[in-house]
Amino acid sequence: MLRERMRVLRKDAGTDGGDLGTVAGAARAFFFLCACAAGLFLVFVIDMASSVSFKEYAPTEICQTLLLAACTAILFLEARRRPGMRRALVLAAGLTGCMLIREQDFFLDFIAHGCWKWPALALAGGCLTYACTDVRNTLRGMAELVRHREFPCLAVGLMVVLVYSRLFGMGMLWNGLLGSVAGISPESAHEAVRLAKTAMEESGELLGYMLISWFVWKFRRQPQTDAPDDAPQVSGGSES
Repeated sequence: MLRERMRVLRKDAGTDGGDLGTVAGAARAFFFLCACAAGLFLVFVIDMASSVSFKEYAPTEICQTLLLAACTAILFLEARRRPGMRRALVLAAGLTGCMLIREQDFFLDFIAHGCWKWPALALAGGCLTYACTDVRNTLRGMAELVRHREFPCLAVGLMVVLVYSRLFGMGMLWNGLLGSVAGISPESAHEAVRLAKTAMEESGELLGYMLISWFVWKFRRQPQTDAPDDAPQVSGGSES
């Protein structure tokens, strides 16, 4: 009776410890993301005070490029390290790689206007072609990504980059808000609209890239659990 009672107490203590660890891990993640958001605000303030506010070579754009380059490199490395998820990870790396190329449109336009489209299309085509060589493996790898506990960060990050920053960075919106402010000349109003539009769009993109980077970093730290594509299948029957 006493032995059974001690076993129950140890089980309860282990359960409480696991719950405490889960809550503590969530709290650490929350405060880390808050610190990252504060860092993004600091970048925003530095960019606003600089002489090249929110231009293609300003601090905000540089941080975006660094985050996307890191995400793309890590995802390609993880694709090599995880054969069972390789095609899905190549697709994810292709997505962030295309975003990275798109962010360099200002510099690629020195070669030709709209030049960024061609390397982006080449990368996207190559990644899609490779993923289509084994659709079942690709879907299995994508399902593993979706089941990851940090996947909501990836989904929200993509939503912020592809939808939120575009909608709230529309010139029509800021023209309606700032374009008819009393006492401001048309030239000053136009510059204010441009700055507000660009600041909203670029800061939204930076936030989205930070959330995507958080997911990629957490995925990189997850132990490898998938089996290689060519792993032998274990049969249920026994050899005679």
